[in-house]
Amino acid sequence: MQPSAPRRLLVVLASLTLAILLADLAGWAGADRVRDVGGLVLGPVQRALSGAPHDELARVEAENVRLRTLTADQQHRLDELGRVEELLGSASTVGRRVIPARVVATDLSPLGGRSVTIDVGSRDGIRTDSTVVAADGLVGRVVAVSPWTSDVQVLGSADSVVAVRVGPAGALGTVSAPAPGDSESRPRGSLRLELVVPSAPVVGDLVRTLGSIDDTPYAAGLVVGTVTAVDPDRGQQTRSATVRPAIDPDAIDVVAVLVPTARTAPRQATPARGSGR
Repeated sequence: MQPSAPRRLLVVLASLTLAILLADLAGWAGADRVRDVGGLVLGPVQRALSGAPHDELARVEAENVRLRTLTADQQHRLDELGRVEELLGSASTVGRRVIPARVVATDLSPLGGRSVTIDVGSRDGIRTDSTVVAADGLVGRVVAVSPWTSDVQVLGSADSVVAVRVGPAGALGTVSAPAPGDSESRPRGSLRLELVVPSAPVVGDLVRTLGSIDDTPYAAGLVVGTVTAVDPDRGQQTRSATVRPAIDPDAIDVVAVLVPTARTAPRQATPARGSGR
């Protein structure tokens, strides 16, 4: 028995949708052309089905919805894998041991700042005070761990202070959230830089983490942000400035937890130049 016209059209519709899906997943350069041809074909097919029995048409539409949902889900997975690949190839993670993670919840603190929950925990080897990064730089540190999730205090939270180096000379300073009594008006989401040595930052200076013992809670050399404005010199001994964070706290998605690398052996002495031997 020959299949009915609606059933033949259903096969065409499903096959074409599947072909578009496979072309997208394979990253084929001609995927856009296949999608355009699909649009030209699917239009007449859908119009032809308008004369089909109601139950047959309902089955075709349901299958079409299922395939479109499958395509969207696979595209989302591809996008996420792309972000993970970008993260693992970034300066934030190259040469370090990392555990990739995804943000599954976020919360605003009444005192200012943000915390996020990530989908890895103690069963994955996560420990408190581990550094968390995104492809563009520092996100924050782990403050609480459960078996399958961890809470991260995001850079710029009210009680978050990070030791940093500023500019090519590496002047020492700290970065924190603007204090309520700050004399300077700073843009929403920005950070306050306070130098701890007599030095003047320059707009455009890159701000990086100073680093902590055993990389806990902050590994060294991670991008924190960029100086966007320098506060007026009012005769104070040290200068302050505004820093734009490298990451957008409202758009944190795929991150990596850095695995601390504790030093287990004593550092070897190195002969200085001009020494006797």
